[in-house]
Amino acid sequence: MLTGFMVLLLACFFQGSFGLGMKKYQPFSWEAFWVVFSVAGILIIPILWTWIEVPDFMSYIRETPARVLGLASLCGLLWGVSSVLFGKAVDTIGVSLTYGVNMGISASLGSLIPLILFGNVPPALSFSLLLGGMVIMLGGVVMITKAGLDKEKRMNQQAAQGGQAAPAKPLSKGLMMASVAGLGSAAMNIGFAYANRTLETAAGHGVSELSASLIPWVITLSGGFVANFAYAAYQLVKNRSYRDYVKPGSSKAYAKALITSLIWFLALGFYAKATVMLGPIGSSVGWLAFNGLALIISNAWGLKDGEWKGFSGPKKQLMLGNGILIVSWIVVGIANSFA
Repeated sequence: MLTGFMVLLLACFFQGSFGLGMKKYQPFSWEAFWVVFSVAGILIIPILWTWIEVPDFMSYIRETPARVLGLASLCGLLWGVSSVLFGKAVDTIGVSLTYGVNMGISASLGSLIPLILFGNVPPALSFSLLLGGMVIMLGGVVMITKAGLDKEKRMNQQAAQGGQAAPAKPLSKGLMMASVAGLGSAAMNIGFAYANRTLETAAGHGVSELSASLIPWVITLSGGFVANFAYAAYQLVKNRSYRDYVKPGSSKAYAKALITSLIWFLALGFYAKATVMLGPIGSSVGWLAFNGLALIISNAWGLKDGEWKGFSGPKKQLMLGNGILIVSWIVVGIANSFA
């Protein structure tokens, strides 16, 4: 189990870091970046990694009931719609606050719903601790969100004192986008849990469960790819921003998009393996911890990137929120030990 948490820790590092690539990707427009990210990160890399570990993965997918495939893909489609909003929210309110709101909603719903749907509710003590850890995590998210709101208030005050207009992108709009994205992120884990039927099928054919754990992502992300690519491609044509691909300096933007894609799926791939190592409620305990620790890491990157420079009060609130999240991670680990 300790090894499972170490693998989960690695997944959290990648999950908390990939959002950095969604900023400062000029000369690409948002849609030019997102098309590359969709093709590489959501389609090609998951299939390639799964094929390397499980060459016959498509045969196990074909053995999976169509209803399971359809539901998992639908959840992926819902995530795909919301992930577009996630990328927009990062541009609007920054890495730290986007992760805070998004992951708070995603962690709570994405961990509880699979337990209820699949009848994997653990013993009373474990479940109580799990709920307690969730409540503590949401408290940390509230604190981080408050830090962002106080930061916006001070930014507006500074702009008014300097005779400048308020920031063109209001925090309220970014918070709304991050909140809806959180609902979609929860659907992502629900789809992953549904698609675990394919893991069981592959394991029945003698495939290692650790390797087979990647197959559910191929199924779930198929729906996500459709939503992400379709919207970004539409914007690309509408705004004629496909010309961004040949602008001077575009090679660096390509590299950033590809690296971001790789880091993004490394997070999901290692998360999948960790859920197998963590035991029967791994996809619920893992999702809760995955979101919480990744949020701490993303906040650390946000601080390093200067997002909170000059805002000492909100910064202290942010640090307190991170501390609360660490406590929640410990409680969730204890809950899993009693499962």
